[in-house]
Amino acid sequence: MIRELPDGGSEFVLEDPSLSCIRIDHASTLQFGPTDLVIRAPFSLTIGGTIHQLDPRHRDGLGPLLALFPATVHWLWTTVRGELTAAFRGGPTVTVTPDPIARAWAVGNVYCLPSGPI
Repeated sequence: MIRELPDGGSEFVLEDPSLSCIRIDHASTLQFGPTDLVIRAPFSLTIGGTIHQLDPRHRDGLGPLLALFPATVHWLWTTVRGELTAAFRGGPTVTVTPDPIARAWAVGNVYCLPSGPI
């Protein structure tokens, strides 16, 4: 389910907020029950007070992403400009900004279009 936020952004309400799987291939995929959060662009992961700048195309640097498992997403939303944030219980966050060329993220069948030049 998707709810519109007062600022024009959207909140994703997941059927199952528990992180059940992390898949690394051409993208970084966080699976929450039947819903996938697919990340195809550079993103930041804040965990334990440390900010990690990660890129799914550089799989050798994605180790910090594995530290999320097991986890439960507390809030998953996107701004009107297309920045996606997943806030997890206990404090970790994943933030994905729009990419000028690729679809930066997808939640189920909803995705961020390339942002193009600003």
